[in-house]
Amino acid sequence: MPYGILGMGLLFVGAVLIVNGIWLLGRATGDDVAILNFFVGALTFLIAMWWAFGELWAFGEYRTADAFNAAGTLLFSFTYLWVGANAIRGIEDQRSFGWYCAFVAAIAAPTGYIVFTAGDVGLAGLWWIWAILWTAFFVLLGLELDEYTTPIAWYTVVVGILTAVAGFAMAGGWWPWA
Repeated sequence: MPYGILGMGLLFVGAVLIVNGIWLLGRATGDDVAILNFFVGALTFLIAMWWAFGELWAFGEYRTADAFNAAGTLLFSFTYLWVGANAIRGIEDQRSFGWYCAFVAAIAAPTGYIVFTAGDVGLAGLWWIWAILWTAFFVLLGLELDEYTTPIAWYTVVVGILTAVAGFAMAGGWWPWA
């Protein structure tokens, strides 16, 4: 696992989660948060493409693990590109996005287990808190249970902080759980 590249992406994923949580609390506008969502969606997309095809571009050996890393990263890319598009367009009905979040949560939970069995307890923990977060967005958007907006917003901010700290540690080469 190339932790430096992952860390760079997760640092910005943390930032966008914090901003999106603040947005859910009503302290930001959709037009404003769309910019960071598009940037993080594009950044994580480029990271995923590097994992998926970088070895091929460099005429190296393709590894199955690269496809697994790319697939997981694309879950993030599409999430933030969709959030950015909905934010800039002012979409009120986000049930389809909520159901996408249910799909992502269903993938993220076993991904955490796979990463755990590979020996990275910290990254596994991140996958599990992201699975809970995506489940929360399914509840909020897919099931339209608006009464949970405030706790989900604060959970989003907390997950953003944890993700940014982990991303910073990975990018700096200090990831202790590898």
